[in-house]
Amino acid sequence: MKKFICRNCGVVNEAEDATVSDSGDWLECDLPTGFEWTLPAGKITPVVGDPIYISGNGEHLSQSEYLEKYNIDPEIAYKLMRGKASSQTASQLVSSQNLKKASTVKNSSSKI
Repeated sequence: MKKFICRNCGVVNEAEDATVSDSGDWLECDLPTGFEWTLPAGKITPVVGDPIYISGNGEHLSQSEYLEKYNIDPEIAYKLMRGKASSQTASQLVSSQNLKKASTVKNSSSKI
């Protein structure tokens, strides 16, 4: 038996030596694609500077990078997931910059 770790999900797999080729090539897992993997898994708040959000895939992204890549404001999603904001106050969490970004996305999608 040969043990190896999947580079995508981190699970330890076992396979017969005959199944794994000499090159070590092995069928890997697919990356997860469900909506829950786009939600922030964590937040790093440095002493100086902007917070860093951790995606479900382990990426470290700024708020603007996260918003650009996943179309989700990570700060709002993080607060709602942690129960630090109620659904009644969610509209108050949206900043003018995020509203501007959302309106440009909406306008560009309506042109298609």
